[in-house]
Order: sequence, then C-alpha cells, then structure tokens
Amino acid sequence: MNHMRLASRHHTTLSQWRVAIFGATLILMCTGTSSWADAPKGEQQGEKIAQQICSACHVVAKDQEFSPILDPPAPSFQEIANRPGTNAATIRRFVATTHWDTKTLPMRMPSPMLLDRQIDAVTSYLLSLRTP
Repeated sequence: MNHMRLASRHHTTLSQWRVAIFGATLILMCTGTSSWADAPKGEQQGEKIAQQICSACHVVAKDQEFSPILDPPAPSFQEIANRPGTNAATIRRFVATTHWDTKTLPMRMPSPMLLDRQIDAVTSYLLSLRTP
C-alpha cells in the first residue's frame, strides 16, 4: 500500500512540474511577442525578427546561427533587397498578403503572421541590405 501512495505522489509531482514548465514556457512566449510588438521600428528590431522567424527558410544575415531548413533555401534577404522593383511597399504587400494553403504547388511562402510594426521593422532591415 505504501508503494501505491509513493507512486501516486510521484505522479502528482510530475504533473505539477509539467504544469509549471508549460506555464513558464507560455509566459516566455508572450513576453517575447509583446517585446517585439512594443519595440521601436528599425533595422535592429527587423533583424531580430528575421533571425527568429524568417531564417528557417531564408538566409537573413551572413552570421545567422542556423542554416535554412529548405534545400535549396528560399532567396536570401540580400538577394531580395537587390531585386529591381523591390521597395518598402512591395515587401510590405508581399509579407502581409502571402498565404500558402499547403495544397497549392509550387509551394509559396506561408504567412509569417507578423504585426504591422513587425512588418515595418523587417522591411527596414531587408532594405538596409541593399548594395549600391
């Protein structure tokens, strides 16, 4: 019978840890998101957002921590910045309206679900990569 009580306590403790870890993760995610939303516009904030969200598919910076998971990767931010006709309006429109439905081929960029301020920041960063 003592074995049953010990097992029950162990299960309760494990459940409490799971709830605590889930809660801490949720708080960290919300805090990170609100700091992006409240941060001032600019290239630095745009680079942070790009590193976190866009780098899974694009090379967003020469020093990014991980390589894109796509092989070959989507166009690099520098390549996009240097395309003829690329400007703030075209980038903003593309990011805000691109939605891939997982059924359409060829595959297109899924919606990154960014706030307007985040789109502005990423746009500023991307345009800062343009070479003269």
